Amino acid sequence: MEILYFKELASTQTYLLDALKNNLLVSPICVATDRQTAGIGSRGNVWEEVDEALTFSFALPISSLPIDLPLQSASIFFGFIFKEVVKNFGVWLKWPNDLYIEKFKVGGVMANTSKNDIICGIGLNIKSQNFNHLEGEVSKAAILEEFFEKIKKNRKWKEIFSKYALEFSRNFDFSFHLENKKTSLRNAVLLPDGGIRLHGKKIYSFR
Repeated sequence: MEILYFKELASTQTYLLDALKNNLLVSPICVATDRQTAGIGSRGNVWEEVDEALTFSFALPISSLPIDLPLQSASIFFGFIFKEVVKNFGVWLKWPNDLYIEKFKVGGVMANTSKNDIICGIGLNIKSQNFNHLEGEVSKAAILEEFFEKIKKNRKWKEIFSKYALEFSRNFDFSFHLENKKTSLRNAVLLPDGGIRLHGKKIYSFR
């Protein structure tokens, strides 16, 4: 995976999407930055700037993904693989796309499709005076290297899902936003395609 490093970008996700759209870059490719000034969060929110973060977005051809991967749950797939890399810091993946340490959010994952590619953006707080973050020494380069080595192994959705399902009960004390309302995950049932069944509805991390 080629990684393009920038000192500062408004948003790695926006930069990558624009570059792909204008044929300036071709997947597979990753864009990473030391400082992101207008990062995109879930539900279109702005990912607020912290003192230091690992922020990157990458593109992969959809044809290269595991054949059993439900695209609507790509954020769970890539988020869980990333979680495996940083689990020694206590990070876990909250449904549908948040990175947590204990009860505190420290990052997030966002996945979308663009033409024939899947675009995934990941942000993780390394240091911050105002937001929750990792504790201890962090090598961003080492995290990226290990993450993309795991991606290269082309692991199946079934394998990742089975591991994620074992941890899903950690969600029961938390909520998520459904139709702009905070909704408890207490009675959520995880479905084999990464969605959940809650209050009679099937819900996915993105559509």
